[in-house]
Amino acid sequence: MELFHHPLALLALAALFVPLERRWPLRRAPWLREGWKTDVAHFFLTSPLQKLGLVLVVGVVVAVVDPYRDSLVQRQPKALQLVEALLLLELIGYAMHRAFHEVPALWRIHAVHHSSEHLDWLAAVRAHPLEQVLTRGAQFLALTALGFPLAMFAGAAGVLGLWAIFLHANVRLRLPLVEGLIATPAFHHWHHARAARGNYAGLFPWIDSLFHTNVTQPSWPNESGTDDPPAQSWWGQLTLRRPPRGEGRDRTAPV
Repeated sequence: MELFHHPLALLALAALFVPLERRWPLRRAPWLREGWKTDVAHFFLTSPLQKLGLVLVVGVVVAVVDPYRDSLVQRQPKALQLVEALLLLELIGYAMHRAFHEVPALWRIHAVHHSSEHLDWLAAVRAHPLEQVLTRGAQFLALTALGFPLAMFAGAAGVLGLWAIFLHANVRLRLPLVEGLIATPAFHHWHHARAARGNYAGLFPWIDSLFHTNVTQPSWPNESGTDDPPAQSWWGQLTLRRPPRGEGRDRTAPV
């Protein structure tokens, strides 16, 4: 997640999501569950690396495509631009996310995000910076080439980033009337199920239905994680090290 790395942002998110997880928990969990140190390190250390990488990508794209030119897109109402930007980001995000699961070299990077066996709002920030740079870079390139203003990309990416934190939350909330239209924690928890392969969209689950990759079930998955996680420390995940022999799949590790 490239949006957050300030201490006040961490406190604000905790103030929002911790009460929700305590009031409607999917699974009972201690205040400081296993792996929390690694996730906090991702919050403060991975986000700046992601931003640095995105700045480089944005600089290259802007040098090739003039993002300030007048376009038919920019003459549309702002609300319509936002809807269009969200849809485009979702379609590109779906394709990139699916590739990160199906291409072995990309899966090694994405496995960092799936290494957590304890899903909650903080687990959402556990991701390798290269994954976000590649995904957001592809999305920025597409929107800029089509004439969307920079602010619209930032706004749409911000919406998706905040929603992603909610999707990982340890909350037993089902919204049956809208689950086919808007992703919910149940939808994304099934994406993290150890044996599941699907639910790649971040906001619009009907995209997965369209491509026959929606694996949501009426119940909740019993087990999250992956059978081939990287090391559990932040540095080990950044360098994509494999865990040493005998290391637990998701134990608390030093940063």
